[in-house]
Amino acid sequence: MLQCEIVTPERKLYSDEINFVVIPASEGEMGIYAKHEPVVTTLKSGTVRVTEAEGQEPVRYIVAGGYAQIEADRVIVLADHAAALQELDETAIKVHIDDLTEKMADLKDDDPNRAFIEDEVKWNQVLLEQTK
Repeated sequence: MLQCEIVTPERKLYSDEINFVVIPASEGEMGIYAKHEPVVTTLKSGTVRVTEAEGQEPVRYIVAGGYAQIEADRVIVLADHAAALQELDETAIKVHIDDLTEKMADLKDDDPNRAFIEDEVKWNQVLLEQTK
């Protein structure tokens, strides 16, 4: 078995023993079983697929940015952003993007909040793509 954690700066989304996990590494998708060679890799936007038991459907998490630390008995996904796929609501995401875009339109180019809002818009666009 392999201990797996998915963590963002705000919270821990997942922590459990699993059989297998696939992460969106910057070099491409990476499948990990127990006894994997130690590796640290950056993440690209994509889906982490966690298989808790043999033959079970994977639980999916959408991630963007960050990195993964892989050891023989543990995988820690430290993502800039992450969300459980089953919790996504397409309509709510669209409304949130519209609200953020409206806020951004009122900001000057040099406003320090602009970069934060732009990042939030990009993250919500990644989430929106995953709901389709």
